[in-house]
Amino acid sequence: MNGKRRHPIWSWVIHTPWVLAVLAILPAMNPDIEPRPPLLRSPLFTVHVMSMLFAYASFALAFVLGITYVLLFKEIKAKQLGFFYSRLPALRVLDVMNGRAVTVGWLFLTCGVLIGGFWATQIHSSPDPRAQAMSVLDPKILVALLCWAMYSFALFARRVIGWSGRRAAWLSAIGFVIVLLNFVPVGYFLTRSHNF
Repeated sequence: MNGKRRHPIWSWVIHTPWVLAVLAILPAMNPDIEPRPPLLRSPLFTVHVMSMLFAYASFALAFVLGITYVLLFKEIKAKQLGFFYSRLPALRVLDVMNGRAVTVGWLFLTCGVLIGGFWATQIHSSPDPRAQAMSVLDPKILVALLCWAMYSFALFARRVIGWSGRRAAWLSAIGFVIVLLNFVPVGYFLTRSHNF
């Protein structure tokens, strides 16, 4: 390189098509993988799943940034500047990054919930019992809506009430606990419609 540093977004733009190509090719090379049932072949389903995954990845990043903020804050408050202080950006930078990650995650979550709801209305007449069981009362959908409400409050609190710093960091942590709750116990044991 000629001494100039590339912006991190360029790395993402350059590498994303390659990752997507590998993800598309690998399943095609394994003959044991069954094709998706017709119910899941809708482009709306694909957009719903991708939006939710991007949302949850953004919330995971916000969680890490929030916990990092809290650890660094405790170190500064105790006036024991050590491991975290010398290796991490300033508190303000961590707080801004946390806010951006929550905002991006909320946008993807909103998109995923809306598209998932629209897709669910289209497949409700399907004979598949999973499609017929899909309703707002499904635990997976209820917890996703709870997650949306939690992150909506986090954005509201940041922008309107003025919560930032530790409060915003803890809201990110609580929101991600709800995300994990939706993935593990609810996703595996409690839902009847989201077990494809």
